[in-house]
Amino acid sequence: MKVGQVVEVYGLLNNNTDKPEMSKNNILISVTGEGTSTGGETGGGTAVAAFTNGDFETWADALPTNWKSTSTASSATLSQSTDAHGGKYSVLVTGSTSSNKRLGYTEMTLAAGTYTMKFYTKAATADGGSVAPGYVPFSSDNKVGSYVYGPYVNNLTTSTWVEVTYSFTLDAETTICLVVMNPKTTGKDVLIDDFTFTQSK
Repeated sequence: MKVGQVVEVYGLLNNNTDKPEMSKNNILISVTGEGTSTGGETGGGTAVAAFTNGDFETWADALPTNWKSTSTASSATLSQSTDAHGGKYSVLVTGSTSSNKRLGYTEMTLAAGTYTMKFYTKAATADGGSVAPGYVPFSSDNKVGSYVYGPYVNNLTTSTWVEVTYSFTLDAETTICLVVMNPKTTGKDVLIDDFTFTQSK
C-alpha cells in the first residue's frame, strides 16, 4: 500500500471475541504521510446538536459529562488527564487484556443519513495501545444491538496524537451510542480528545 492510496474495506470485523461484529457499510481509508489511517468522509458536515462535550472539558462526579451510556456500551473505567490535544483535559480510557473496554457517549436518536465521528488519540503509557471507532444501535425496548466498528488504529505512541475519522450510514431513524473501543488484544490505557460528530450535507 502506498501513501495516499485509497482502499475500500467492508465485511466481517473480527474483534477476537466469541461474537464477530459486522459492518454493513463500506469504509474508505486514506493512508497519510505519517502512516496513520482515516476512514470515510472528513469534511463539509453539520455538527449534530445532540452531541456536546467532545473536548472533554466538562466533568461531573469524576466522569466527562454526557460520556456515559445507560447500557453496557460504556464498559471502560475513565479518568481525567491533563495530557490534552486541545484545551486543558482529555479522557483516559483504561484498558484490559481480559475484555474489550469502550468509551461510550450517551444514547442519541438520529435521523437517517451519513454521519462522521472524528477524534484524536494516543497511548497513555510507553506500552502503546490501539483503538477502534464505532457505534451500537438500540432497539425500541432499549436493548443493545450488534456493535459496528471501523478500522482498528494500532501502534499508538505517547509522543504523537493520531487523528481518527470514521463515517457510517443509518438507513432509518435509529437510537445509537457512539463508542471508541480499547481492544483486549493490546489492553493498554489510551487518551482521547477533541471528538466531533457531524452529519453530511
